[in-house]
Amino acid sequence: MKISIIIPVYNPDSDYLRNCLDSCLDQTIAEVVEVIAVNDGSTNGCDKILAEYSKKYELLTVITQKNQGTSVARNAGLDKACGDYIMFVDADDWIERDCCENALRAAYNSNSDITFFGYATNYTNRQMNRVIEKPNEKLFERDILQLAILEGNPELGAVEVGAPWGKLIRHSVIEKNHVRYTPGLKKGQDTVFVLNLLEHCRTFSYFSYLGYHYRMSGASISHRYNPEIVSIMEKTLKAYSEFVNKYGKNERFREAVARKYYRVMTGEYIMLDFCHPDNKESGSASRKRFKDLLGKEPYKSSLARVGRRKPHGYDGLIFLCAKTRNITLLFALKKLEIAVRNIVIHQYG
Repeated sequence: MKISIIIPVYNPDSDYLRNCLDSCLDQTIAEVVEVIAVNDGSTNGCDKILAEYSKKYELLTVITQKNQGTSVARNAGLDKACGDYIMFVDADDWIERDCCENALRAAYNSNSDITFFGYATNYTNRQMNRVIEKPNEKLFERDILQLAILEGNPELGAVEVGAPWGKLIRHSVIEKNHVRYTPGLKKGQDTVFVLNLLEHCRTFSYFSYLGYHYRMSGASISHRYNPEIVSIMEKTLKAYSEFVNKYGKNERFREAVARKYYRVMTGEYIMLDFCHPDNKESGSASRKRFKDLLGKEPYKSSLARVGRRKPHGYDGLIFLCAKTRNITLLFALKKLEIAVRNIVIHQYG
């Protein structure tokens, strides 16, 4: 039994990269682990670190390519991998020294296509552990997991279902069905990959063990101003719709995708573009642009679907603003939300 650990590498902090490589290459069952680091055109000296480690560790294979994005990098790793199981690790994260041993034992005992395990979110000054001590096995079924990716599920809040990390995946499932990342997707590519992967898996299990460390930074790219966020996310949202159509998923899934359009529109679009502090566009221009978006499909239909469930509280107020086209109040509320979020990040991040 062998695990292939795939690490896409693009300009991570050098100390973070070393920590990541050390954690993967110093496993308690290192003899059954191969590590594949894909250098996706890094320009900050990562190539020297990877070369240094590859000379020291026979288990490390380095693939070097021009910068083509995380999706292409992970695909390159999958094409090279020869393990019975796949584990994804991001270059600025790390795993526990006995992660492979424990995950492999759990996967073997449960005979699962995907074995989920716990993780920790590591901020600069604290660690938040996310481990389900007594998992509800009924939650680990295909449709429930897929819907959790599209619409969330409080009972699975401690499981990053849509992330590639925090799980051990049977390699044969990936290869038999040629599940790969979709090149060209800049956001949400992980969730699209996992959605399609789950469709081909038959058995799932959860192992109550903290094995993965996800490094959270207030300077994360997910918080940066992105004037192209609408066009970027529309490609991802379209991929969700294509997934639902391809596999003939039921109305619940169609509803979930429609509501996803609404949440992205009133979430990422506003946070990363329309109301981002670095957006120098005039307020009137931003409001008009957003109002025009509300009138377009599928956002218009998505707004109508959300109204059927009559959201309440803060969510209800946001919905009412969008429904009545009170963009001024909507943006004011979102700017306040951004300010509060930044205070929390500054204090705890």
